[in-house]
Parts: sequence; structure tokens; C-alpha cells
Amino acid sequence: MTKKWIVKLAVVVALIFGLSSQASASEPKVYWDGLLMVKGQVGKIKVIKPINLWKREGNKLVFERVLKPGEQYRVYRYDNLFGGQYGLGGGYYITKMAGYVDYRTPSKKKLAELEAAYSGGGSTTKPIGNLSIGKITQQQSKKIAPGVTETELSVTSNRGKQKIYTVEYDGKTEKISLETGLAKGQLYGFEPVSKQANNAQTLEKHVVAGINGDYFDKNGHPVDLMIQKGEIVATSQTALNELAVFGVTKDGKPLIGNPQLKISVQVNGQNAYWINSVNRNRLANHLVLYTPAFASSTRTNNLGTEVVVKTDSGQLNGHSVLTGTVVRVVENVGDEKLNSGEFVLSGHNLGSNYLKTIAVGDKIEVKADFGSTDWNQVVEALSGRYHLVKNGSVVKQTVAGVHPRSAIGIKADGGIVTVVVDGRNALHSVGLSLEEMATVMKDLGAIQAFTFDGGGSSTMVVRDHGNDSVSVVNKPSDGAERSVSNSLLFISQWMKGPLNQLVVNPKELTLFAGATYKDLGLTVKGMDQFYNAVPVSQVAYSSPALKKNADGSYTASTSLSTSEITVSSGNISSKIKVNLINTLDSIQVDEKDIIVENNTIYKIQPKGIYKGKTVITDPALFKWSVSPASLGTINNKGEFKAGSAKGTGTITVSHGKILAKIAVTVGTPEPILIEGFENGVANYKASGARYKSVNLIQDPLSKTGKSAAKLSYDFTGTTGTSGAYIDAIKPIAVKGHPKKIGMWVYGDGKGHWLRMQLKDGSGQEIQLDFTKNLNWTGWKYIEAAVPQTIKTPLVIEAPVRYMETNDANKNSGAIFIDQIQAVYN
Repeated sequence: MTKKWIVKLAVVVALIFGLSSQASASEPKVYWDGLLMVKGQVGKIKVIKPINLWKREGNKLVFERVLKPGEQYRVYRYDNLFGGQYGLGGGYYITKMAGYVDYRTPSKKKLAELEAAYSGGGSTTKPIGNLSIGKITQQQSKKIAPGVTETELSVTSNRGKQKIYTVEYDGKTEKISLETGLAKGQLYGFEPVSKQANNAQTLEKHVVAGINGDYFDKNGHPVDLMIQKGEIVATSQTALNELAVFGVTKDGKPLIGNPQLKISVQVNGQNAYWINSVNRNRLANHLVLYTPAFASSTRTNNLGTEVVVKTDSGQLNGHSVLTGTVVRVVENVGDEKLNSGEFVLSGHNLGSNYLKTIAVGDKIEVKADFGSTDWNQVVEALSGRYHLVKNGSVVKQTVAGVHPRSAIGIKADGGIVTVVVDGRNALHSVGLSLEEMATVMKDLGAIQAFTFDGGGSSTMVVRDHGNDSVSVVNKPSDGAERSVSNSLLFISQWMKGPLNQLVVNPKELTLFAGATYKDLGLTVKGMDQFYNAVPVSQVAYSSPALKKNADGSYTASTSLSTSEITVSSGNISSKIKVNLINTLDSIQVDEKDIIVENNTIYKIQPKGIYKGKTVITDPALFKWSVSPASLGTINNKGEFKAGSAKGTGTITVSHGKILAKIAVTVGTPEPILIEGFENGVANYKASGARYKSVNLIQDPLSKTGKSAAKLSYDFTGTTGTSGAYIDAIKPIAVKGHPKKIGMWVYGDGKGHWLRMQLKDGSGQEIQLDFTKNLNWTGWKYIEAAVPQTIKTPLVIEAPVRYMETNDANKNSGAIFIDQIQAVYN
């Protein structure tokens, strides 16, 4: 009960003091009578006599407290409910009572000024202009939090297309910070940047953007210095003259440099002993400090001594002293557990000899010193590799290669810019050399800059308008987001406020004149004035181009070609453009070749396409015909009823001059050959998992005709599930919905698992099992059942997946495949 009361009080206090709060230098500012206005505000109210503050919960009022004379509030709405009330935001209201409150509204000019200042849901930044690497052909920018802007650049360079993504923080706006993310909260392990970011979300901290961080080893261990939440998580391994570290001090100052860290330990105030590293593999003669951020245990061998220390106070950083009490000393065991509230000192040889002098109950002090006042104040730090810009000058690069890149820079005014450049895709973005990346960072205003890990690791995530979580905005070169070691996250601590803007997508809608839509295809999300996602309820649409029907559907006008749709929720609204068309570019159907049993009904769902988008799906708006007519009939719902006679023909669906044809077979057909490999294996490639070798060729040893496919493999010496696959470069269409798929297989008797991979009409991958023990040699016909509940159309992605899960049966051999067919009986 106490917590609930505190939360309510905090909201009310925010409403009270929000009227006089100051915006940052980068935020839109509109003042009215000396007070700052915010978007959505329609007036202000001053309490004259004591009056009740109410909160609406459903259709009733809940008393909050009595407001005192002199208190002032912004007003966001007024309605006639409960005798007339002023809305203060957050669900709070004051009843309109003459003589108790003084309500005033700004002039129309002032309201127009306010609207102009906040238009667009976030400002677009000043155009960057061309870059040294080439001409900017497109720039899209939007604010994603106060003081934080995301920009996407399309650039034509001498190398080809470039796609550049930036997130920039002005370095001045309050309640914005940068923090590090760590894969699964430990140094050992991997996790995508988006997961690291979304896992860091709390009610008080909103992650609005992130970028991948340091290079890492095979275990996911970052190469160099990392500091998280004021604690040194890992020390550096790179030579000092090559070290590149980004840090943020506890007062928010950004730094880029190569700090030299020294760490020492004292026992009972005696002489200090140097600690070689933090959370690194223990080397000969070294003394290492381990924390729970390393792993679940120290992962050391038994050739040393480990001292377990219970933390008493402080943190491991340059501005604090870590103190503790020894609770355990263990010799010649190793791999000590790392528990919360403890740290472990682990030594080998010389380091071990030192630790043997320590006893249970001894007092431990650990001090860290970066040799710099600024660096000693750092609370978050992340490393990279190649310095790109130093003191405003581009650094000469000696490492060749064109790749995707990630980088961070600090601007002269203290702003921070992070950049990702996509690569390895000539149609999208080719990537940059280090020298080119350096010029980009300087062009973007960086006076200090270096690279984070690049290649397939290069990832940028951003919280889009109306969303609580982040998502990937670039196109990683692996084809999907790679799991990495750590990340740098942009954090907004602006708490969620009342609905301030609707985010409507798409921004422009195309409808077919006269068509009726149960769903207009619009997504409507909400944002507060700080770009946080807030719920939207009771969305309404209005437009001269739409007629709302009794069932809630909308019918598009036949008399207009363009118009606007107003989307509203309460007193917040947004407008989008709507185009009304009456012609199509094409008609699409899910299946172009169907099989229908006699005297059964098959429903066809057409899609009318205009400029690549579906604009109509109502079968009644199309014309239908069947040829020959003896096959069956089709109605205006797209329902084809097959006749009693077997046969083949065509169903035609049309609109004006645009048409699509569907081949139809009535009755159960004989098996249909899908692949006989008579034309070779050009549409196929060999792949696999955990193998020494796999190979695919066309071979004359066939069951029927002149050739078959031969898949050779070698699983010897491997562990885990091995596989040799035949992948279809272009997936193979399967007609209708067969009961089974069969094939002839010339076996090698090696006892492996033979499967096939399909994909159904919903995009789901389906595995068909032919045998889990291929124990025969020579030709044999086998079949696998096709699930009858999956959605058509079906395609074959991998006609052969030959696998072994037992390490004791890892061998080599070859199988031959011929006459793959669909069986409908």
C-alpha cells in the first residue's frame, strides 16, 4: 500500500513541477507567459481555492488528494464527463468549478508555433552534405530520444553503393547515458546486440540504441578493457600503443584513449603486490583477480593457489578501493566457484607463493590506477582496435581490406557518434577500407575515433517510434544478426508520460475504389513527448474517402483519386495520405497448379497487386471462369467445386485486362516425378555440418534413365551431429498436397539417418524421415509421409539430408538418389 501511495505521489509531483521544467538546448522550446509548453498541451490551470484531484479508472472517479491554491498544471484536454473536467495527463483530472480554478488557453499563433516545433515526431537533423568517399543520395534522420538522433545515409562511392547508419548523442541533454552490454551477463558466451540491449531494459532505463563492441576470442571473451557499472570487468591484452578504449566518466564525460591500468593488492595493510590481470586466463607466474562477471568458476587448473574473498566495500575501479575479508584459501585444486558478493585471487607459481602467505580472516584491499584523473573516474568502458581519428586528424592505416565497419567517435562539442557501414553486398553496400572509414568519421565531426569489431559482427539496433524494444536497422553481412561478446548501449531515463503522438504506418495507403476492407492495414502506436512507447486505445479513422459500415468495415470511395485519413485517439491525431485506384498491375494466387478430389470444394484466394502491394483480396471483385466447363464450377467467393469426372484444365481469375491462370487437376493423379536428375545437378549444391568433406556430382549409376545424383561424405574424426546435404539452389515446387514423397536410393549400408526438408505455405520448415537406419546396399524404393495439416503450396528445400548423431558411427561413404516423386494415393 505504501509503495502504491508513493508512486501516485510521484506522478502528481511530476505533473506539478512539470510546468516549470526546462528543456535541453537541443529540444524544441516554446514558451507561453514565461512557462515552457509541451506538445499536446491545450492550456494551463491555476488552483484558486482547495479542490479535489481525481483519477479516472474506467467509468468512475478515484479521489487522489486536495490541491492547494497556487498549484499550476498543464492541461491536455477538456471533456463534459463528470460535469466537465480538465485533463492533466496520466489519467488525472480537475473538475470545472467557477471560482476554484483559473483556466487559460494560448493563442492560435502560439499553438501553431508549438505544433511546428514538434512536427514530424522528432526533428530531422541538418543535412550532412557529401562525404569524402562519395555523394549522399539519400538521408533519413529521426530523433529516437531527447538529444539522440538516428540517421541512415545512402552513398554512391567510387567502390559502389554504401549504406551508413549512425546514432548520435549531443552529449548535453540530461537523462541520457551510455552503458555497456555483456552477453548473458558474463565474459564467456555470445549473444546478439539486440538481446543484450533488450535484456538491459528496466522501468527506469529505456535502451534506445546500441552498437556491437569489442573484438572477441572463440569463447566470446572480449579482447581488451571493459568496465561496466563502475566495475572493471576485463583488463586489456593489446599492446599499449595500439590500445583503443572508449570510456564515460561518472559525470558523463566521454573519453577515447589508451589508458595504462595498474592494479595492486594489499593484505592487512602490508606491502602491495601487483595483480597481472582481471578475468583473464591465468598464465605462468601470474596473479589474476576473478569476479562473477568472468564465468561460473575461475576455469583454472590445479597448479596454483586460490583465495576466496568476501567483498566488504568498494568497487574495482580507479576511484574506489575494493575491500574484503578472506573466507577460504585453496591450494592445488583450481576452478574455484565465483559467487555473488565475492571475488577470487588466483595465482600460479610466484603468484601462488604470494597467496600462500594469506590466511582466513585477513583483510584485503585492491586498488586500480589508470594514471589519469579522467580515466580514474570512468564507470563504463569498451574497447576496439584501430584508431581512425586522433586530435582531429585522420590516422594513416596500414591494414588492407574492404569490409563492413563499426566505429565510435567523439566530437569537438562533446557529442558522441556511433557508425555502422554495411558491406559484402554489391547490390546493397560494398563496405569500406579502414582509411575510408577514418575519413567518414572525420566528415561526421569526430575528432577522436576508432573501430569496434567489424565484418559480420557489425550491428546497429534502434528503438523505432512506438516500440519498447530495439531491433536491427542495418543488414549484417552474415544474413542475420551475429552473436557477439559485448555492446555499447544508449540509455534514456526519461520516464513515460501521457500520449503525445500517434505513429501510423504505412505513411501512405493505397486502396481500391469501391472495395470493402475489414482491416485497412494500418498499425497505430503511441509515443509520449520523450519518444517512449505508450499504449493507444480506441483508435478512430475518418476520411472523405472512406464510408464506415455497420460491421466496422470501410468501403473506399469511387469518386476520389486522393485524400487523407485522419487517425485519432482521444484528442491526439495524425494524418496519412490515401490513394484510390481502379486498375491492377497483376493478380497473384498462392498456388498456380492445384489438385482437387472429385466432388470436393477448393477455395482460391486471389490478391490484386498495385505497385508491389496487395490492394484487394475480396474474391467478389474478380471475374472467374473454368475451362473446360466439365471440370466443375466456381462462384464469386473463389470456391471451385470439382465435378465427378477426372480431367485437367484451367481456372482463370481476372480484373479488367489483368488475369492469372491456375492449372487444375480433378481426381487423384498417378505419382508425379519431381526430379530424375536427367539434366544434371546444376540446381543443387552440397553442404553439411561437422564433416571432413561432402561432394555432389551427376553419376551414370541410375535406377531409371541415364543419371542419378551421387552424394559423397566423410564424417570421420568429428563429434556432434554430422550431416551431408543436397540443397536446392532454387526450391522445387510440389504440385498439390501429396500423401507421400518417394525416391529410389542406392544405399551404402552405413546406418545413417535419411531425411528431406520441405517448406510449407506458411514458411514453416518440415522434416520428412525416410529411414533412421540406412542399412541396405544397392537400389531400394522408400517413402515418407507428408503431414496433411500443413499449408500448401509446398517446396523442397533440401531433397537429401543424410545425418549421423552417434560419434561411434562416424564413417565415410556415398549414396545415390534417383526418381524423386510425389505420391497422391
